Amino acid sequence: MSMLFSEGLKPYEGELSAEIQIGLREIRDFFGLEQVSVLAYDKNHIAIPVTYKVSIPPLGTVGGIDIREEEPVLIKISLNRYPDHVPLILSNRKDFPKKHLAHLYVSRTSEEPGKFCLVRNNPNEWFAGVRMSDLLAVGEQWLFKAAIGRLSDDGEEFDPIRLERYSGYHVYKYDVLHEVVRKDERFLSDLGMALLFSCILNDHDKKYGSLTYKTLFSVPFSQLDTIVKVIEELNTKAKSKSNSPLLSILVWRVDGEIEAEYSSSLPKAFGDLRQYFNQRGIDIDATLAVFENLGLREKRGLPIVHAIKRPKKMVGYGGHYEFINFCVLTPETKGVPIPDDAEVWCQSNLEPFSPDLAAKLSGERRSSKTVYIGAGSLGSKMIIHDARSGKMDIGVVDEDKLLQHNLARHALYDDKVGVNKAEAIIRQISDMFEADITTGFRAFAMAVEFVADNVFEEYEWLVDSSASLLVQNWLARKQFSTSLKVSRCEIADDGRLGLLYIEGENRNPRIDDLINMAYFSAISNVALESWRRRDSEREFSTIDVGLGCSSTTTVMPDDIISFHSSVFSRLLHQEQSKSSIGGEGLIYLSQIETEGIPRLHSETITVPAFESMSCQEGSGWEIRMAAGTSARLLSLCKQNARIETGGVLVGMANYKTSTIHIFDLIEEPQDSKGTCTGFIRGVKGLSEIIEAVKEKTGGLVGYIGEWHSHPMDLEGLSARDRATIEELAVVNRKVPIPTCAVIVTNRKILPFIFL
Repeated sequence: MSMLFSEGLKPYEGELSAEIQIGLREIRDFFGLEQVSVLAYDKNHIAIPVTYKVSIPPLGTVGGIDIREEEPVLIKISLNRYPDHVPLILSNRKDFPKKHLAHLYVSRTSEEPGKFCLVRNNPNEWFAGVRMSDLLAVGEQWLFKAAIGRLSDDGEEFDPIRLERYSGYHVYKYDVLHEVVRKDERFLSDLGMALLFSCILNDHDKKYGSLTYKTLFSVPFSQLDTIVKVIEELNTKAKSKSNSPLLSILVWRVDGEIEAEYSSSLPKAFGDLRQYFNQRGIDIDATLAVFENLGLREKRGLPIVHAIKRPKKMVGYGGHYEFINFCVLTPETKGVPIPDDAEVWCQSNLEPFSPDLAAKLSGERRSSKTVYIGAGSLGSKMIIHDARSGKMDIGVVDEDKLLQHNLARHALYDDKVGVNKAEAIIRQISDMFEADITTGFRAFAMAVEFVADNVFEEYEWLVDSSASLLVQNWLARKQFSTSLKVSRCEIADDGRLGLLYIEGENRNPRIDDLINMAYFSAISNVALESWRRRDSEREFSTIDVGLGCSSTTTVMPDDIISFHSSVFSRLLHQEQSKSSIGGEGLIYLSQIETEGIPRLHSETITVPAFESMSCQEGSGWEIRMAAGTSARLLSLCKQNARIETGGVLVGMANYKTSTIHIFDLIEEPQDSKGTCTGFIRGVKGLSEIIEAVKEKTGGLVGYIGEWHSHPMDLEGLSARDRATIEELAVVNRKVPIPTCAVIVTNRKILPFIFL
């Protein structure tokens, strides 16, 4: 009786490509042969019989596994696809111990040679970067590891069956099915079975080979009628077979017997499947009779999952059960028995997308509870970035609906057109985690000012991606818990510049402090100056989005927004995980030069806390001074001893928030006059300085008020001060800006604001 597969093969007599001939020479050299024998395996493949020398431990193989010092193998090479298709290494022995070895592909039949599984990832991709000799060396290592019991990376875990060919997928959480079997949660007391609520994810081609199922949970007997009604209603409404719900079957042996051997082949027909289950004490006919009696037979395949108890926990999982997935191609007519020759497909299992899987794939875990204001083109992408990294606590505030023109740059697609943006994006990310609890995803389809205060108390971070001045002003006025970290991001300068602001400790510096400081920083920052100059000359485009409708917007491609959204998302995650800025505020600039070959650059500006002061006259206005400004004023007062000094303030005003920001001060011009009792501020060179500031900041920052000292510590306005303020107020109202005067004593800074 022949014990080698090669003895049944004939010599190959056809032509061989140059690439195959090179591969054959490598095989010859590796094994030290004078020449190699080329056999015809089938019409598309050749086989090269060779023998490995295996180093067996002195005391024999581990566990007595039948690995020999000389192991005959076949190198199976594709005639048409080599070298793009990796050769297979097959055992040439008919008595090779396939049932006792991991890392072997399941064969079509039990009579086929055992196929070595050499690499975990795509073997063709791996082979694209190595030579034939590298493949042969891995095969040699495979046999050595088999002899010493080290085929598995971790000897304390059990490797699953390797499927080389499968038809479609069955998606489910391992832990969900494992708990059903571990707790022996039977649908009926006399059978080791459970019914699973599943759905068909993909059947577009109407071919059984394309079927993909997704299972969500086990169905208790007490809830069967309700679940069946839900399935019938959903299937009636379904426009296609995709996403249509159905019931799957999970089976296991009730005696709890452990199976340590691997199945060298899996059933291809229903008769073989029945025998497969009978050998394990599972009455599949009785199980299917229950299914049939309940009227649950499906026309498009019947998914059956077999739970096998292994001696060790499965590699990568926490349980001892391995799940083998079958799909029985049932007759189209209900009530007709399943014939023995009905096809059975093996399916591969996939874990559904989950927070844990997202964290594994992204290499990070995002857990900070975040509420986004604005789910437009920028915000929607950042929200998706967070969700795809497994963040499960995301709130979204937006009152607008997704419209057709938004599709040019939005993260959502046409199926969400007409839906509120906040609700649409929350629905989208919730669907990503269908097998998980998604109550942490919340949509607020309203303007932000209507969101209840207690909502914001539930979050750790607020991200404003609205690009709205209304929201900016609201954030400046709004009182939040000090535990809420506030940030804002926007894209400017036709996409060349992205700006991300993060408030400091206790909301100081505040968002408006940071935004206005970015304007002022254009005095010394080239990127900001270029933006402010271009922005001051900009004419916004009015784009027609429908008959009678138009939108004033900045024209910008989607990839530019995606670039900035990715950078913002990365920085926010890093700051949420471990802050690098301490208690200070941050202005982050992401820059891309869009002309020619893109050039990327980033820059950070840390901003210390601002000093806040209220108007002494009760106007309700607030002055916010950049750090160091008040110290400088006090120092100038002391330097001039008993002589009054003064100058002008550089900053900007916001009537909506009743706030004046002061970033710098100009000391007394050369033609100023100060005495012990008064100060007359000169004008020499002053207009040139102010104009330079306005030019670099695009007209946003400039003259904002006057300051002078009272070295005699008069804590108020003198009669002369008030008269001068009345004169200034007439001029300032034409600009318009409020009239601001800051009095500096030896110990105090006293702001006065008049409208």
